Amino acid sequence: ITLVKIFSYTNSPSFFILSLGALCTTSIGAAFVWMTPLMLTLTGPESPVPMTSSDSSWLASIIELGAMFATIPTGLLADRFGRKSVLLFAGPLVLTSWILTLATRSIEVLYIVRICQGFSLCTAYVLVPIYIAEISEPRIRGLLSGQFQTFFYLGTLYAYSTGPYLNYNTYILSLAVVPVLFMVTFAMMPESPYYLLMSGQTERARHSLCWLRCSCDVDKEFNMIKANVQEDMSMKADWRDLIATKTDRKALLIVLLVSAIKYMSGKAAISMYITQTLAEDAEGMLAYNTITIIQAVMLTITSFVAAFLSDVIGRKPLLIGSSFAAGIFNAIIALYFYLENQTTVDVSSYSWVLTGSLICFCIVGDLGLGTLAHTIQAEYFASRTRSIGGAFTQLVSSMLGFISIKMYQVVEDDVGVYFNYFIFSCILIAGSIFFSFVFLETSGRDLTQIQREMA
Repeated sequence: ITLVKIFSYTNSPSFFILSLGALCTTSIGAAFVWMTPLMLTLTGPESPVPMTSSDSSWLASIIELGAMFATIPTGLLADRFGRKSVLLFAGPLVLTSWILTLATRSIEVLYIVRICQGFSLCTAYVLVPIYIAEISEPRIRGLLSGQFQTFFYLGTLYAYSTGPYLNYNTYILSLAVVPVLFMVTFAMMPESPYYLLMSGQTERARHSLCWLRCSCDVDKEFNMIKANVQEDMSMKADWRDLIATKTDRKALLIVLLVSAIKYMSGKAAISMYITQTLAEDAEGMLAYNTITIIQAVMLTITSFVAAFLSDVIGRKPLLIGSSFAAGIFNAIIALYFYLENQTTVDVSSYSWVLTGSLICFCIVGDLGLGTLAHTIQAEYFASRTRSIGGAFTQLVSSMLGFISIKMYQVVEDDVGVYFNYFIFSCILIAGSIFFSFVFLETSGRDLTQIQREMA
């Protein structure tokens, strides 16, 4: 990709709208990991909210339960009131969670906070990919959809960079700024033309498309979208439509497996526990807080670059390569922890292997699997099942994310931390084999063409 092409892409109206809409994702990224830089403090004697390691484990994982409970309402509400309208609701939810966090020193109220943040997490994960897919041109859809993960990592970087250096109240106040910016700016953006056509608002849909393309010469694209929506809406969608035809079943299976591999690869658990892990094992290197910031910076850059690569070399090669490489790095981490904790081998002088492998795992995983899971979700489902399919996928993903985060500590206590990474490695390598034989390439194809090829 040339710099000229990148510049032309990032100066499109769709990219501008993405940047504003993805502030929601940034606020969710910060909310997801806000405890991570404080994990040692929260479980220590000077914690602003006294808690045990078991309490912190529940706080880390319960956000996924909140997301799981919100999946079905989110999909239904998006089809009833619109993608933009429901997405805007995530802002007040996150803001409310920060107000509650400031007002309490109770672990029970923090559980409620994490559930509220889970509702917002679900809204963003279900609707941002759908909204982006429906407003973008086919040539840059992968780029725009991939930036969903980039903005999520900007949120984690923000939390990692401020948490260790601000007092508790100031830190929470700084996190509350992002959802306010999102609510103010995104309120002025257009609704998805797909949704407007689905709800019979033809003129508003045309106006929205003209705004998005900076041109009123959109007849060809508008008629194609209209025909696609009419075809998909000829039958009223419900949950049974996810398995109504062979194409629907194939789309659901592939999307669910991609999401399952992503969430069971250990990424969420590692994001939650990386500070604790590095604090215990990265002796003699940079301060562990510095390492987590470096990791977040590299993840943000990697995710941004991966979004461009997905439209150049394709989704399939990235998925296969990133899953296999991430599996190898997880295997190295598993071996390191096994030697350290289960044998008498002294690995203290090789702590750089652990740090390097953790960072490399996160980077190569995000070159494909981390970035593309949401893109694939938005591309594979037909327009009539896109909201329902996204909601169901998020339901399964949240359940698996909760299991992954919660069981990480349980497995570490009962078997050994090495076994977590052994499981992650096996899942990723099996996933790379699955992608080789089953996955359908979608790069450069419009949403209608993808459905035809799936059939």
